[in-house]
Amino acid sequence: MLRLFGWLVLLACVGFIAAVLALPFALVDDAPRVEASARLKPPQIARARALLAEHDPRRLRDGDVRALKLSADELELVLNYVLGQLGGGASRVRVGEHLLDAAITAQLPANPLGRYVNIEVGLSETGAMPLVESLRVGRVGVPSLFVNPLLAAALHLAYLSVGLDDPGSMLHGVEFAADGIVVHYQWHTAIADAVRKQLVPAADAARLHEFHDVLTSVTAQGEGPLPLPRLLAPLFERAASRASAGDPQADNRALLVVLSSYVSGRSLAALVPAAADWPAATRRSVRLHGRVDLAKHFVNSAALAATGGQAVAQTVGLFKELDDSRSGSGFSFIDLMADQAGTRFGKLATESRVMARALQPRALAALADTDWMPEPKGLREHMSEAEFNRRYGGVDGPGYREVLADINRRVDAVALYR
Repeated sequence: MLRLFGWLVLLACVGFIAAVLALPFALVDDAPRVEASARLKPPQIARARALLAEHDPRRLRDGDVRALKLSADELELVLNYVLGQLGGGASRVRVGEHLLDAAITAQLPANPLGRYVNIEVGLSETGAMPLVESLRVGRVGVPSLFVNPLLAAALHLAYLSVGLDDPGSMLHGVEFAADGIVVHYQWHTAIADAVRKQLVPAADAARLHEFHDVLTSVTAQGEGPLPLPRLLAPLFERAASRASAGDPQADNRALLVVLSSYVSGRSLAALVPAAADWPAATRRSVRLHGRVDLAKHFVNSAALAATGGQAVAQTVGLFKELDDSRSGSGFSFIDLMADQAGTRFGKLATESRVMARALQPRALAALADTDWMPEPKGLREHMSEAEFNRRYGGVDGPGYREVLADINRRVDAVALYR
């Protein structure tokens, strides 16, 4: 009997160890459960811009109570953006009365276990924070009995870290209905500053400060318009000198964020509150092919591609041109080529450590405008919406696709992007 008991204990221990060892393989899959959509649509970008304007922190006063309304599609857009920031993935959301079901696929770096984490979660509405009714990660179902207390404790700790005593002091409740979700929240300026500090780690803030100092030094030398390559060269010289820091992707990303803030006239204090005390750079117009607008299109698209993904940058650029065709300077294929070139550069500059590091010395040696963006000869601009649709058949027309293919061929021919 004693021997039998010993065997049973041994088998139980072996079974437990085997289960623990097998768990990671059960959590990770070789195939995504949710496929990413091909590209964001311009109306989605328009709606996102409207939401940002409505809930712009600069327009909110401390203590303001607001309700953020999102359809299932818009919630998917937000989740997909976050997943893109984390390395890639996609989501699918279904909302009903008092219930929400979501399927999320997150892409992992290369590893022997698998490339994807597939999550299925069901939430139910309460008077405060939603409750998890069901949760499956990979092939493993997780009992909600354990999930909800753990999530509540984690959320409480996260709120304490940014100065909140209780999650309810900011989030007043979440409602689920057939037409989407409503998030009721109270704005706290001090908490927003604390969150910004959490979102930008100290190492990234130091990178931003270092590249800001370089930009400040360059813009203080001389006066008048500044060609974009002349501004990029010293920035990438500093990036290349930081090889020992070990993260060229983060360096390139920080460089592009600093440059985008400068050409757009925005303050870095929106990201790093301490930046309000950094020395201000001398204001000078930055130009590409002699034009301020092309420098802005290129740099902002590069920064978007580096921080939000290539699809976001391309769609934002297209939406901007469509919007201009209605009420601005008109649709411009030249602007669109600057967007395409900037997007290509932002992607290459942050795609991998090897690519990011290899690109730095090539970028600091690219001193001509054509090293960054092809000559825009032969491309039409200043077209109204009616003229654009008549000539090219809109963004789905064969004429538009033909010109876009020509733009891509020109950008492909730029040595920096090969």
